[in-house]
Amino acid sequence: MSNRDSIQNYLYEEIMTGIKQYIETNRLNQGDQIPTEAELCEIFQASRISIRRAIKELVDEGVLQIIRGKGTFVNTFRKEIHLLHFQGYTEGLTTKSEFITKDIISMEKIKGTAHINNKFNNQFDEYIELVRKVYRNNQILSLDYAYFPTELYPEIENKITAESSTFRIINDEYGINFSKVCKDLEFVHPTEEVQKHLEVNRMTPIILVDKIIYNEKSIPVHYSNYHLIADRVKLRLETDY
Repeated sequence: MSNRDSIQNYLYEEIMTGIKQYIETNRLNQGDQIPTEAELCEIFQASRISIRRAIKELVDEGVLQIIRGKGTFVNTFRKEIHLLHFQGYTEGLTTKSEFITKDIISMEKIKGTAHINNKFNNQFDEYIELVRKVYRNNQILSLDYAYFPTELYPEIENKITAESSTFRIINDEYGINFSKVCKDLEFVHPTEEVQKHLEVNRMTPIILVDKIIYNEKSIPVHYSNYHLIADRVKLRLETDY
């Protein structure tokens, strides 16, 4: 491959990333039209050949759709989430080309409900409840509720910030190692609270992921549930035989 060919390949890959970021930054939804080839040439200071190659690849990925005589439109643009990854939820979202941020909605000490206590085999009755909203390239992706028994994690609320990894805090600060994770998934309609934080309506499909993590003695040490906006993600399973 010549140097010219290498530069051309590099350019179209950069343009692909740039178009995805343009879609996110301008909050384009499925069915919205993106700029014309000529306009994209101007935006990215690139040749029409590079623009067409980038568009073709994005069509093949399912990000864009070409309607002849009308233009190029946003198709379903979803974040891939690997369900079997053992790492923390937001750690699993991070890539070099994407900007993942989190906002703390609330963090407070609560008495456990029957539901929460049951997740921890009724070993505890007081928790720190952490509620965070997750953004991908400034677009809301999910709402995350996490529960930390105060007996296991004294003063953990003083260690958590919006961008901190709670998994790393649990491992490094409290010396707890994980050995097993169980996840339950279901499609639900969002509650009023979830609607408010995710800025969706009641008919928006939500994927609810309920997760329990166990230590080396098979004791539950972490419980969380997160609400994903269904049309912004795709779920992947991959395992060895």
